[in-house]
Amino acid sequence: MGLVMKVEQVPMADVVLGNQRSRRHIQEQGLEELAQSFEQIGVLQPVIVQRQSDGCYLLVAGERRYLAAQTLDLTTIPAVIQSSDRSIRHVQLVENLQREDLNPIDRAEAVHHFMEEEKLNKSQTAKKLGVPRTTLTDWLSILDLPEKYQQAVLNNHYGGSSPLTGSHISLARRLADKLGSEGMFEVALDAVLYYSLTRAETKKVFHMVANRTDFSIEKAVRAVRLFPMGDRVAEDWEWDVDTLVSFLSRSGDYLVKTKDDYIADLDEEQAQELQRQSLALRKLLDEVLEKVSGKKQVS
Repeated sequence: MGLVMKVEQVPMADVVLGNQRSRRHIQEQGLEELAQSFEQIGVLQPVIVQRQSDGCYLLVAGERRYLAAQTLDLTTIPAVIQSSDRSIRHVQLVENLQREDLNPIDRAEAVHHFMEEEKLNKSQTAKKLGVPRTTLTDWLSILDLPEKYQQAVLNNHYGGSSPLTGSHISLARRLADKLGSEGMFEVALDAVLYYSLTRAETKKVFHMVANRTDFSIEKAVRAVRLFPMGDRVAEDWEWDVDTLVSFLSRSGDYLVKTKDDYIADLDEEQAQELQRQSLALRKLLDEVLEKVSGKKQVS
């Protein structure tokens, strides 16, 4: 039988934010949408608080709900009052992880602080949070990234144009480790950003670079995108103008058959992927056209 939690209406004026906050990044638009939802149907999910000796309530979980309620000047908010012997960070983490409610950087920092406060190693932390140790390692890896890559991951998380995710970072780290080159890590991430590589493309490209000494990242990208049917064909491929023209012709024939209705029926993820692939292909074609035009001028 599950634990029954008692929900009470707690005065907003008595709720205080502590130092153990999971979030650094809160989008204003998201708060406005949440506040509008509260206006229409009320605050359905309670926040979690701990009663303090001075009579105030320390907010443990539900910061977005609390801030949205503040914008509406609500006098009370539904809350579950938990025991003060419970780890605040642990409760915050579990709630947010269950709701997938933290961006990658906030999540990594929250996990890191939780490990330090509880003096836990990665295996112990993964067990307490109910996630695989490899997943936990991937989460934490973002903290070691230079700022520009962290911002790229955030951009991707919030629906921007950046392709960079935690999966890309893990693949780039494995490539650098396999090649024994620390510098290759950032080179690989730069390639992901420059070519807007999907995770599937990144995996194929890095596999080629790691296993073929004659394959640069640029050459591997071109091979993957010209031959999407798999590594086997790409690895056996030698450049030939007739083959290139044949593939371009087939691509053109297929694009001609693309109707507006087909595009309109795409979901958001499919539309983003098609846009990334189209932009990458256009860049490659522009480079080829520039080289061909230059050759004609010289001739």
